[in-house]
Amino acid sequence: MESFANAQDYIEKRGGAKVLIKKTFLGWILVPNPFTYGGRITNPAQFIGRTKELREIFSALETASSGQLQHVQVVGERRMGKSSLLYHVTQIYKQRLTQSEKYRFVYVDLQDAHCHKLEGLLKCVLGELKVSAKPTLPDFQEAVEDLNCNGIYPVLCLDEFEHLTKHKDQFPDEVFEVWRSLGSGSKLAFITASQTSLGQLIQQGNLTSTFHNIFIYLELGNLTDLEARTLLAHNIDRPFAEDEIGKLFKLAGYHPAHLQIAAQLLYEAKENQTINWTELKAEYEKRVEQIKPFVPKDNPPPLIQKILTSIFIDFPTALGRFILEVAKNKDASDRTAAILGWIIFGFICLVLFGFISSSIFEPWLRLLLSKPS
Repeated sequence: MESFANAQDYIEKRGGAKVLIKKTFLGWILVPNPFTYGGRITNPAQFIGRTKELREIFSALETASSGQLQHVQVVGERRMGKSSLLYHVTQIYKQRLTQSEKYRFVYVDLQDAHCHKLEGLLKCVLGELKVSAKPTLPDFQEAVEDLNCNGIYPVLCLDEFEHLTKHKDQFPDEVFEVWRSLGSGSKLAFITASQTSLGQLIQQGNLTSTFHNIFIYLELGNLTDLEARTLLAHNIDRPFAEDEIGKLFKLAGYHPAHLQIAAQLLYEAKENQTINWTELKAEYEKRVEQIKPFVPKDNPPPLIQKILTSIFIDFPTALGRFILEVAKNKDASDRTAAILGWIIFGFICLVLFGFISSSIFEPWLRLLLSKPS
């Protein structure tokens, strides 16, 4: 062992990393590096910041004033803290909701292989809700409605939502339409986390459901300056000077995972009297490169994805719903609205590009709009 600052504090090498061993009245204790990155945060005491996002989520769930549940899709790039945020919501809701006893929160990591099939996912959710029911869609719907009759609001926190739309054979449009029906009726609330918006995921999965239209969009980005400084202040035994904090921000910005990596390296480097920032930067860049997700080159940029979603999903669906309401057919399903919107949208494109005459399209549209109730 090597002496460290105080004669009663020591540095010990464990698994290639140096950690602080401190002597207290309880004996020798391990003081780990306070800066970590990797899996989601499960200790609520270690969760820092995201004040604005938490306020928006709990405002959407609060039914005391409006009597209605709202749904939130949390969207952000990898390593931004989406999983930690969703999990934290399930841990602190009792302190944030006025009638918390009326809610039952369920956190589901959709990366779990058991959740790649509808039966497995429903079995997991029903188990967490402490409800005895068959893991089928009709029985799940009935179980949620029974909970509502008893004044209970289930809240499903679905992490890594991409994994549902990747398995279209297990999660067809019917699943999302049932969920949309329950959500629209404030019988069930959804909080999802994904790298791209639900609308884009629905499009990529070749689905026609308008499940995504009931959600509030919440983008999860970098930490605020105050949140980042609070994170760095967790270092109590090797505090960072203001100039060191400035260098960390210059190196990593306010990205939560990147800042954790930089702070972790600085914490380790402060064992020595001098800090080699050139070496620290090189190691930082290497570690950041290791956690970057693989992005296929043929993926369109996010802005283009949003434009395509608006043109080919949101607009046709809204158009179909508008036509159905004008025709006094409000009971039609979302799938019917989407298909009708696509047909009309297709006709409009054919007319605009001169493939058919407007004289063919107009009479048909007038007939549709004048349909009696």
